[in-house]
Amino acid sequence: MKKRTGILIIILSGLSILGVIVTQVFWIDNALKLKQEQFDDKIHVSLKTLVNSLYSLNNHQQNIDAEGLSACRSVVSVKDAIIDYHALDSLLSYELACMRISKDYVYGVYLEHEADKTFVGGLYEDYPIQLMQSEYRVSLSCLHSCDDLYYLSLYFPHKDNIILRQMIGGFIISAIFVLIIGFSFVFIIYVSFRQKRVSLMKNDFVNNMTHEFKTPISTVSLSAEMLLRDEVLSDFEKAKKYAKVIYDENQRLKYQVEQVLQIAVMDKGEFKIKKTDVDVHKILGDQMNRLEVMLAHRNGVLKHSFAANYSKIWADKMHLANIISNLFENANKYTPENPVIYIRTKNNKKGIIISVEDNGIGIKSEDQKDIFRQFYRVHTGNIHDVKGFGLGLYYVKLMTEAHGGSIKLTSEWGKGSTFELFFPFNADVN
Repeated sequence: MKKRTGILIIILSGLSILGVIVTQVFWIDNALKLKQEQFDDKIHVSLKTLVNSLYSLNNHQQNIDAEGLSACRSVVSVKDAIIDYHALDSLLSYELACMRISKDYVYGVYLEHEADKTFVGGLYEDYPIQLMQSEYRVSLSCLHSCDDLYYLSLYFPHKDNIILRQMIGGFIISAIFVLIIGFSFVFIIYVSFRQKRVSLMKNDFVNNMTHEFKTPISTVSLSAEMLLRDEVLSDFEKAKKYAKVIYDENQRLKYQVEQVLQIAVMDKGEFKIKKTDVDVHKILGDQMNRLEVMLAHRNGVLKHSFAANYSKIWADKMHLANIISNLFENANKYTPENPVIYIRTKNNKKGIIISVEDNGIGIKSEDQKDIFRQFYRVHTGNIHDVKGFGLGLYYVKLMTEAHGGSIKLTSEWGKGSTFELFFPFNADVN
């Protein structure tokens, strides 16, 4: 898929998800308004039904018993205008419950005379102003014969919370689905870019591997062609020279193939670690002898400081040697001129720390987070200026952690790098 096509798909998908979110917000806003209207209608219906019930009680004289009347008082001072507050409270609670509205409300009965309003009953003490200004009110004039205007008013201190509680289930489900869609979109984009990056690294790996295999194959081919000549076969020294070239290049090919196969085995999790009692200083010494030979041709210097008092750990000798060898080779490869490599060891309470320091080109900060990834190689210009498959540090990290250890990188571009390995003493670490 072309880059422009991919970007277009991402933009369209992003706009679609944004459209879904905007639609959800619009739906929620409309739902809130509708719920508000429904709530208002329920209150008004409840108040009208309440007045009808009180009117019916008054006409049929179905007042409460004498004991109840003693606890009640007249709302209106006129003889025919008596309201039973016990009945009023009970009926109000009943009507609101029928509409599935909680008891989170206050009410009051007040007398309106010209511009004045005076409360005459109810639970109005905490919210008198709100009750007088409330839109939820109903006239009680039908319950008495006087000319005074009495009103029953309701106020809900936590009205918004009541409505939200009724809609919270829909909000949560809607939010969950929007989050799932958004997360899936972001995750798909992340995976796509990651896959693309991995694909580029694999292509880089294939190109490097082709180049690395091509060189020894060409050398073997030329040497074999020379051996077929009579003048070379008749000269023992020349024949031996070309035979040695073929052998060396064949060993090089063998090592490269084994390295690739070994990584494939590790990816499947099929590698085995055979731990024994290993002296780290001895392994370092053996690998340093090989490194000194390589540095001798480049006017390099190898320094060391073995400060670890206890250098034995429980580890796989072969893998430990390969770990050290990879770090040594990298220190040599990525130091263009006059390499100075410093090897140090020290102990802490849990194990041994090995550090490999060089004065090479260093690693840029943006590359450091990827340096241990499979197939990743720090480019220094020409893709083939430093040989390798991008598997060395991946192998080092994988095998170090398989031993229960860890690896840390400290580097500054243009000033060299330091790799610090830690291996525990614990023989039971798997």
